[in-house]
Amino acid sequence: MIDTHAHLHFPEFDKDREDVLEECESRLDGVITVACSLKDSVKAVNLAESREKIYATVGIHPHEAEEHSLKDYYRLKSLAESSPKVVAVGETGLDFYRNLSSKTAQYEIFEMQVELARQLNLPVIVHTRNSYRETADFIKQKFKGVKGVLHCFSGDKELLEVALDEGLYVSFAGPLTYPKNTELRELLRFVPTSRLLLETDSPYLPPQPVRGKRNKPTYIAHTALTAAEVLNVSFTDVVRITTVNAKRLFGLPLKEEEAKPRLIYTVGNRLYINLSSQCPCRCLFCFRGRENFVLGYNLHVEKSSTAEEYMYRIKNPRIYEEVVFCGYGEPFMRFEEMKKIAKWLRKMGAKSIRVNTCGLACLITGRSDVLAQLRGLIDCFSVSINAGSSKEYYKVVNPSFRRGSWESTLKFIKDAVANGFSVRLTAVDYPGFDREAFIKLAQSLGVDYKIRVFKRFSRWEG
Repeated sequence: MIDTHAHLHFPEFDKDREDVLEECESRLDGVITVACSLKDSVKAVNLAESREKIYATVGIHPHEAEEHSLKDYYRLKSLAESSPKVVAVGETGLDFYRNLSSKTAQYEIFEMQVELARQLNLPVIVHTRNSYRETADFIKQKFKGVKGVLHCFSGDKELLEVALDEGLYVSFAGPLTYPKNTELRELLRFVPTSRLLLETDSPYLPPQPVRGKRNKPTYIAHTALTAAEVLNVSFTDVVRITTVNAKRLFGLPLKEEEAKPRLIYTVGNRLYINLSSQCPCRCLFCFRGRENFVLGYNLHVEKSSTAEEYMYRIKNPRIYEEVVFCGYGEPFMRFEEMKKIAKWLRKMGAKSIRVNTCGLACLITGRSDVLAQLRGLIDCFSVSINAGSSKEYYKVVNPSFRRGSWESTLKFIKDAVANGFSVRLTAVDYPGFDREAFIKLAQSLGVDYKIRVFKRFSRWEG
C-alpha cells in the first residue's frame, strides 16, 4: 500500500523519524512526503533521497501563499528537476477557513503551481477547505490537461463531480473512519475505482482506532478497512486498487503483474473471466475507452487468447464462491470460447457460474439457440439493460445493431427465464435514469434487479 500524502519531514517526527521510516519501508510500498513551502520542499526532497521508498513533492500551501511570489516558480522548477524522487507539485490550493493568506495570494500561487505541473508533466496535489465552490470553479477553468488529486477529500458532491470530470483522482484520509462522517462515506461510493487513493496526512488526522495519537503512514490500514466496508470489497482489493492508482498517477513503476492486461482477476472471493475488450453497446456512462484500469486491474485485452489459456490460469475454480464471465467487453463476443470454458468449469466443480451480458447474444452470434447450448453450463445471467423503456434504452445504451436491439434483449430475458436460468436486470443510476420504469420492467418480466451507483468518468452528456 502507498500513503499518498504524509509529512514525514515535519518536526513532529524529529524524535523517532528513523524508526517511522524503517516501519514504512518494511510495511508499505511507498510514502509521499508532501511539501508546504519552498524551504519545506528542500527538506522533503532531501528526506526522499535518503530512502528508497520515500518520494517527495515541491509546493506552496495556501497558508504560505503570502510569503511567496511568482519568482518562486523557477526555484520550485529547479528543485523538482534536480531530483527523480519528486513525483508531484503541491500541496497547493485554496483555504478560506483560517485565511492565513489573502485570497488573491492563494489564487496566484495556486495558478502558478498548476502551470508548473503542466510544464513538468507532474500531478498537482490540491488542498481545499471552506472553498469547495471556488476550488471547483478553478479546476474547471485551469486544469485542462493537468493531472492531479483532491487530497484528504471532505468536500461536497459538486466538487467531487467537477474533479472527476477533469480526470482528477480523489484521496481519502482518516476522517473517512470517523463515526459522524456518514456523508463522506456515501460520497466515496461515487468515486470510480480507477480514481481512488488513500492517505494519512500524518502527523495529522489519525483514523478512529488511533484517534488522539500522532498519525503515521502505517495507520493507513485503518482507513483502508473502512473503505473496504463502504465499497463492499475486501481489504486486499482496496490495497491493490489504491496502490496501482498511486503508481499510475505519480509515475511510479508498476510491477509486471500490475501492468499487464488480465485475462482473469479476482474481487473478494469471486473469479472474473475477461474474454473480450469488444462490446456492441456504447453506453454513455461506460468507462471503456476512458479507463483501462478497473478495480486495480488492467482489463484492456488487445489480443484474443484461447480457451485453454484461460483454463490454465484459472487452475482450480472450486475455491471461488462464484465464477463470472465479465470483463472489459461483452462475453458473447467470444461465444464458442465462453462455452468451452464453461464446460471445463463444470467438470472442475465450479460452484456457480454467471454471465454478465448486454443481452444481445442472438444478434452478436447470429444464432437463436445460444441459451439451449448454455443449459446446464451457466446458472445465472446478469443483463445490463440500463433502461426501463425502448426510448431510454436507445438514447443511453446506444447499441450498434440499433433497430430491434431492445426487442432482442427482452426476448433473451424471457427465454432465459423460460429455460430455467436465474436472471437479474441491472442498471446504472445515471442522471435522468427512470428508476420507476426500470423496476416495473423487471417486475413485469418476473426477474430480480439491481441498480448500481453512477460513477463519473467524464462530463455527463445524456
